[in-house]
Amino acid sequence: MAEENHAQPLAPPHVYRRSDDQEYWPRKIYSKLHYIPRRETSCSKCFVFFFTLLVFVCLAFLVFALLVFRIDYPKLKLDSVQAKVLQFSSSNNLASLNMTIGAEIKLSNDNFGTFKFRNGSISVVHENTTLGTTNIGSGFVRGRKRERINLFVQVRAQNMNISIVNDLVKMKSFAELRGEIRVVKIIRTHRTSFMNCSMNLNVTSQVIQDLQCL
Repeated sequence: MAEENHAQPLAPPHVYRRSDDQEYWPRKIYSKLHYIPRRETSCSKCFVFFFTLLVFVCLAFLVFALLVFRIDYPKLKLDSVQAKVLQFSSSNNLASLNMTIGAEIKLSNDNFGTFKFRNGSISVVHENTTLGTTNIGSGFVRGRKRERINLFVQVRAQNMNISIVNDLVKMKSFAELRGEIRVVKIIRTHRTSFMNCSMNLNVTSQVIQDLQCL
């Protein structure tokens, strides 16, 4: 038998690009520039999210610390004062005074923690001479609250050189209140509040007027 001749198709010629082909290299460079691995993009997004969250938490903690853990001194103020009993006499530039003063003190606590106070006192002074003093009992004021303390001060002066101008006797009242501020049962800070007030006693009308506190 005669051998059959089978014609085999020729493979398409492989085109090799020259290194100096101007159409080949721009396409290759373009494809490399626009290839971004998905894994690296995901990691970058996670890092940005974590960093933003960390900054937000730090800012929130800073604001919380400035508002809550900042401890100020409680404010002590003589809100009102009255002469309950008054006996006054003068002769030969000497005067005697026997008076009971009813005072109302306002204690303001602007902190978030409770202020527990003790060992307080209030005094009435005339020209550097103490005429009377009394103790302030212990107690507490909750955070961001105000409390009023009512007390009586016995004022006495026997044959003293009291300066009287237009029937007015100038007096001052000082108070000191010691205590401790507790914030969320962690921070405990000792604080002392002071009060400095001036007033005039009218010996004719037997009233206390012109009350001013610093």
